[in-house]
Amino acid sequence: MTNYDIIVVGGGPIGSTYAYKMAKLGYDVALFDMKNRIGQPLQCAGIVSTNIKDTKNLPEEFISNKVKGANLLSPNGTSITVEKDDNSAYVLDRVLYDKYLFNRAVDAGATAFYGERVLDVDMDNTRITTTNGKYSSNIIAVACGPNSATSKKMNPNFKEESYTGIQYTLKTEPSDTEYVDVRVNTSILPGFIWKIPVSPTEQRLGLFTNGSHKQANQILTNMMDSGSTIIQKHYGLIPRFNVNKKIVENNTILLGDSANQIKPTTGGGLVTGFNCTTIAAKNSNKMLEEDNNNYLKQYETEYHKKYDSEFKAQQNVQKIIKSMDEDDFNYMFKELKDNNVDKIISEYGDMDNQVPLLKQLVKTGVIFKLLPKIGVRRLKNIWKSL
Repeated sequence: MTNYDIIVVGGGPIGSTYAYKMAKLGYDVALFDMKNRIGQPLQCAGIVSTNIKDTKNLPEEFISNKVKGANLLSPNGTSITVEKDDNSAYVLDRVLYDKYLFNRAVDAGATAFYGERVLDVDMDNTRITTTNGKYSSNIIAVACGPNSATSKKMNPNFKEESYTGIQYTLKTEPSDTEYVDVRVNTSILPGFIWKIPVSPTEQRLGLFTNGSHKQANQILTNMMDSGSTIIQKHYGLIPRFNVNKKIVENNTILLGDSANQIKPTTGGGLVTGFNCTTIAAKNSNKMLEEDNNNYLKQYETEYHKKYDSEFKAQQNVQKIIKSMDEDDFNYMFKELKDNNVDKIISEYGDMDNQVPLLKQLVKTGVIFKLLPKIGVRRLKNIWKSL
């Protein structure tokens, strides 16, 4: 049996980043991924807020487009445009970016195992069994996505919930590249439809939903412009955050989608995941230095301290969105537009941290104008989470 300090299961961006950080600290790291081609198939919208700069994880060459703002569209077509003075988001080449993050971990000293499926994670003995053999370590980090068998084993009575994400990469007629379109469609709530410009002649059109693949594909087909053609179709699962999910057992930890470290309202997880690798790497290092796995529990504690209030507030917003119909949204968009909320959103809106915007909507009294549709009880739930 081969022994390592760290075994990482899953060579996506979060697993690769954790492996890189631990290898850079001098530990003997093994990085396993069941795919032979890292980054493929694409399973992400590939847009991230500029907050990713703070993680120091994104070289400029993997940015396909820089987005200034977004057009928010109601069912009847009422549009609210929000934007920053500077760029607000980056559209990434996720295939090349994922490969870069994986190779960076290898260059830092991690041993890569391509195309080797992990069949079992033994959390009692900190060992794994793969299609090719058995390996042991002091810590196992599982970052292999929302269908993680280890996550299910760690949470035997936990009901995993997720959304279906579907996205088309389209060849289009020349069009604007500065704004993302986000459209409400009440048949897929609390999901929404997005149109992300990659270049003047390429877009990503997608949605997430509780509904069927057939319904989702029909919606996207209807949303395509007449001059667009489909280059690729991509499918994936978006896990739902749950504060009660266990992410540490003995010397095994969960990271990224396996830990449901996903923003409830948007389904994004890169910035959150990268920040969690920093927390996990710091505490993993302490655990190995002092041979005390209480530090791994500290990773779980610090993660919840950093994200629980933000994610709970987003969940409360999501519950309101899910209960609304077309008339409600059309009313809300009209009220927001009449009260110049585009300026408030432009100033306080943040894809990763939405609580400051909610606080400002309460402070300015704008949110109270939506009471006929939100209701007092739901407003109180938002208030409690701020």
